[in-house]
Amino acid sequence: MKKDSINILELLQELDSGFTDEQKKRIEKKIDELLSYTPRIGVFGKTGVGKSSLCNALFGEDICEVSDVEACTRSTQDVILKMGKGKGITLIDVPGVGEDQRRDEEYSALYQKLLPELDAVLWVLKADDRANSVDLEFYNNVVKPQLQQGKPFIVVLNQVDKIEPFREWDEAARRPGPKQASNIDAKISVVAANFGLKKSQIMAVSAEEKFGLSGLVDEIIFSLPDDKKLAVAREVAAENLSAAARAEVKESTTKVIGRVISGATKGAALGAKFGVPGAIVGGLIGGIGGFFGIW
Repeated sequence: MKKDSINILELLQELDSGFTDEQKKRIEKKIDELLSYTPRIGVFGKTGVGKSSLCNALFGEDICEVSDVEACTRSTQDVILKMGKGKGITLIDVPGVGEDQRRDEEYSALYQKLLPELDAVLWVLKADDRANSVDLEFYNNVVKPQLQQGKPFIVVLNQVDKIEPFREWDEAARRPGPKQASNIDAKISVVAANFGLKKSQIMAVSAEEKFGLSGLVDEIIFSLPDDKKLAVAREVAAENLSAAARAEVKESTTKVIGRVISGATKGAALGAKFGVPGAIVGGLIGGIGGFFGIW
C-alpha cells in the first residue's frame, strides 16, 4: 500500500548521512515546505472557451464542473476551485469577461486582486474565435500591469480541432491535417503579435481531443522557478508529463535540495560520514521521485 506522505527524517536515517539532529530537523523543515507547497494557477478567458474542460484534461480528473450555465449566472464567489482527494494545487477559474459592462468592472477589480498571488497565468482563447478585442483590452489594461517580472503567462488556443479545414482533423491520430496545421500556426503568429508575446507563449491545444496538452505542461513547468516545478508536476496527469518535463523537474529539485543541505550545514563541523554530499542529495531525490512517481 502506498504511503500518503514521505518521511524525510526516515530517508536521512536510511542514508546514514551523519547529520546532527538539529541539521536533520532544518533539512526536513525546508524539504517539507518544498513538497507541501500548493501552487496557484489562474485560468482566465471569456465564458465558453473551454476553461473547465481544459483543467480536467490537464489534471486527469473532473476537478472543475463543466456545464452550459448562462454566463450571467456566474459570480465572483465561484472562482476558487480546489482539487479533491487532498491534492495540492488550487486552480482559480476566473469568471469570463465580455458579459456586460457592470460585470467587467467587477471582474477587473477581482483580476487585479488575484494576479499578484498567482504562480502562473493561463489565458484561454477559443481557437476559431476571431473576436479577441475584449481579451486584448483586459490583458493590456488589467493583466499586463499586474504581472510580475518573469511570472509565467501563457495564452492557450483551445479547440484547435475546430480551425478550418476542420474536416482535415485526423480523429484516429488526434492531430491536425497539413493545411489545418498551417492555419493553426498562422493563428499562433497573429495572437502572439496581438498580445506582444513570443510564439512559444501561445500553446495550441484541444482539451476534447487530448492534443497539445504535454506541450502546454512543458511550457508551464519550464517557465516556473525551480522550487515550484515539482508542485505542479506531481498533480499533472501522467500522460501529459513528457520525458523532458520529468527531467527538468528532477534537475531543478536536485538544485533546490542541494541548496537546502548546503544551507542547513553551513558553518557546521560535519562528521566523516558527510563526505559525499552528492550521494545524499541523490538519495533524497530518489526517494522523492519514487514517492511521486515522476522519475
